[in-house]
Amino acid sequence: MNREVGNGRSPSRTLLILILAIVVLVAAVILIAPQMPRLRDFDQTFYPAARYTLAGENPYTAEYIETDQGAPPDFFSPAWLLPILVPFGLLPQEIARTVWVLFLVGVTSAALLQMQAWGFRGLRPLLLILLPWALITLLFGQVTPLVLLGTIWAINLLRIPYSVTPNATRNTQYDLPKLIIAFLLIGIKPQLGIFIAAPLLLEMLWRRDRRLIGLSIVGGLLLGLTLLITPPWLISKAAAVQEITAPLWKSTLERELTLWGWPLWLAQPVRLLVVLVMARWAWLQKGTSPLWWAGWLTAVLIITPYTRAYDGILLLPILGLMVMHRRWQLALFVGIMALYIQLPIGELGSVVASLTLWLLFIPWPGLLAGSLPAPFVANWSNK
Repeated sequence: MNREVGNGRSPSRTLLILILAIVVLVAAVILIAPQMPRLRDFDQTFYPAARYTLAGENPYTAEYIETDQGAPPDFFSPAWLLPILVPFGLLPQEIARTVWVLFLVGVTSAALLQMQAWGFRGLRPLLLILLPWALITLLFGQVTPLVLLGTIWAINLLRIPYSVTPNATRNTQYDLPKLIIAFLLIGIKPQLGIFIAAPLLLEMLWRRDRRLIGLSIVGGLLLGLTLLITPPWLISKAAAVQEITAPLWKSTLERELTLWGWPLWLAQPVRLLVVLVMARWAWLQKGTSPLWWAGWLTAVLIITPYTRAYDGILLLPILGLMVMHRRWQLALFVGIMALYIQLPIGELGSVVASLTLWLLFIPWPGLLAGSLPAPFVANWSNK
């Protein structure tokens, strides 16, 4: 008689279920692959970069086919993205494209489930994947979900030594490898990662978190190795690509000001205001909180000099937390965006969405009065 395991299933039965699940998944991928639409960025940049790497060529200096996006699809991502991409390069392109989408769905789901530590319950956060700001990321085959996962993961790891749980700081040294991986994921998109990592590192420095030493050493080494294999002109080329690219191709403040015919210098005061407001919020609550981080991820999309609609997946935390804490503001946001997209220039992926969400989410009365309302004053140290 087979000995049953604690959950009532024998190991052989569990293995059989696992094998059947894998077979069904593989069959589904094969059936879906021919119908899968092209994923612009995956097809034109990430998949070729993986193939060049497998062929022993430098993906940073290889030739990429001109695209319909107004700029060469050259590979500008940090070298540590390549180990993630290379396995997909082993597959035929149709299959790789389908598996990549499933991979991104899994990464996004993992990020949202990590937000259970932020107050979410059950599997309901997974419904956020159905929002347009997540779907457009999947349709482009972009890597921003990896940045989202790394961000939520890093925030949760930093929460441990700042809590009042007994012996919480005893095992934080074992979190260092996880923290390094989380920061590597954040750094996959430097134009976003720099702004995300900055408050994380500042809080670690403020809290005298000893993990910052190991993180700095490993981060410096990896950055140095990346610079060894990237041509010295890569950064200047990336800047040149932004110059030749039409402003309407982006989702920045400058794009919106151009569309409305307003002076571009207005973008800088807006960015400064956003940073100052977020700094005051953190100062009043003596640290960060889940609500602060949701607001900051939205702020990153406002202050970054380069972003596109597919980076809007970083809005999922603020949208989820607004469902929990700010429902009437969420309803107002939906109404504003419904009106905005009726305009000839209206797009859901515009910076208007990020800016509107941010303005509605910020606890303005508390910030002006110097006293935040209850849900906004919650700090990690109070958990």
